[in-house]
Amino acid sequence: MFGVAALVIYLTLIPLTMMVYGSFRNGPPGAESSFTLKNYVKAFNHPVLYRSVLNSLIFALGAGSLAFAIGCLLAWFTERTNAPLKGLIYVAVFIEVMIPGILESISWVLLLSPSIGLINVYAKALLGLSEAPFNVYSMGGMIWAFGVSSYTVPFLLMAAAFRSMDPALEEAALVSGSGTFQTVCRITLRLMLPSMLATWLLLFIRGIETFEVPAILGLPAGITLLATEVYLMAREVPTDYNLAATFAMVYVVVALGGLYVYFRATRYAERFAVISGKGFRPVVMNLGVWRFLAGGACLLLLIVIAFLPLLVIVYTSFLPWYAPPSAKMFQMMSLDNYRFLMGYDLVLKAVKNNLIVGIGSATTTVFLTSVIAWIVLRSSVPGRKALDALAFSPIALPGVVFGLSLMWLYLTLPVPVYGTLWILFIAYVSKYMPVSMRACNAALMQVNKELEEASKASGASWWATFRRIVVPLILPGMFVGWAYVLSLTFKVLSLPVLLGHAGTEVVPVLIFDLYEGGQYTVLNALGVGVIVLVTSISVVTRMVSRRFGLEQFE
Repeated sequence: MFGVAALVIYLTLIPLTMMVYGSFRNGPPGAESSFTLKNYVKAFNHPVLYRSVLNSLIFALGAGSLAFAIGCLLAWFTERTNAPLKGLIYVAVFIEVMIPGILESISWVLLLSPSIGLINVYAKALLGLSEAPFNVYSMGGMIWAFGVSSYTVPFLLMAAAFRSMDPALEEAALVSGSGTFQTVCRITLRLMLPSMLATWLLLFIRGIETFEVPAILGLPAGITLLATEVYLMAREVPTDYNLAATFAMVYVVVALGGLYVYFRATRYAERFAVISGKGFRPVVMNLGVWRFLAGGACLLLLIVIAFLPLLVIVYTSFLPWYAPPSAKMFQMMSLDNYRFLMGYDLVLKAVKNNLIVGIGSATTTVFLTSVIAWIVLRSSVPGRKALDALAFSPIALPGVVFGLSLMWLYLTLPVPVYGTLWILFIAYVSKYMPVSMRACNAALMQVNKELEEASKASGASWWATFRRIVVPLILPGMFVGWAYVLSLTFKVLSLPVLLGHAGTEVVPVLIFDLYEGGQYTVLNALGVGVIVLVTSISVVTRMVSRRFGLEQFE
């Protein structure tokens, strides 16, 4: 307990403490400096702070609401109605999970850019417009891009809630003469209120912390959020690490505020419990002739928000330059971009770096969190709940903030990890502990303690019991956490964009650099490779978990 707690504190609290320390200093990390409050005075007298906070709140509220509306609607159609094409919805969800966030943001540039966007090009031609009707480089465009790329979270959470809800009250309302729409509004939505509120708040927190959309779509339009302000202060010359740390503290307060409201909202969920001890089978609502209209609407929505971005990514990856589809462009399609990537040393190095740091951090994270999960769920050691909360705490720290805190820590301490892959390894282990922790917790909660007690009674040590009994039983959950952490290292930009340096590039940073260089066709070819790789990892992990999971003990 002491050793694990010390390691978790080092990974979570120490970096954050160093960033707080930096916000009160008047010199850069590692240099002699003195205590000062000038950074806070400068920050709170800086108009950029208030503008970026307001922009962040508008963006998070708008994008979170849009994502929630799409995900909740699709979940209801899938789980509680007889609408067709339900399998297609799950395919779209799978596609959405596989596409890196930065790549999806770039796909909306290719679709909705005022100058080159395909939708704008065709809209101007068909409607005879002189100006593009859509502009992705705006607050509305940012909200749209993040909202339509984040519906998987509310879909999965709300689908589970709809699937497990006792339909008795809905049936009573329908028998009493209530219509389908009235029943949904007055019964279903009220019963789902805690799940809906928790899901929406989670999306709000994700909107506050995201970096990809503000960087790709906001910066060119001069719209800065807290995430991009912290990034610019830490990366642009002249750098101001102290002011960046001060802005990051405001960022943390906003994110923690959303997390606090989330926990308060889920605290009283049992008041809305609708699953009793009696057996029940959830039934679907008959939409009648409207079921085909509902299915068609879902299909049209999925084409726009899921399949169209993927198609434009794949289409662009085969072109010598980006242009709207035409007979001439189809004739010019080739594998040249893929051949270029295969011979481009920087790409091969980035993929190699990503695999090294991704596999290493995923393995370490899963092993560490499996031990933490055992301490929390199996032991009676005082402080185990605090350890659980501490391991879960990085979920409230935006990636840019966490990256900045690690910069402060390792530019101050005489530990030679800054500028190497080790700092990315530490960052991924620290940031993605909550993801792996939930997977290991869920797996261990399903395992009875009898086998562990029998092992202990037979004289086995804790390590032998954990290695030979616990780990084989929770392997499916560990594989899920491992695959998800590994996939995130290929998809998330916010951490490596601050911590990466020459020689330590990883795939998301390389895609970002290619975008800034205007190499759309090459970056999309690289993106297709990432999608294939992440999909393969997920499929193989699923097969392995089935082969070596609980099935072998049946």
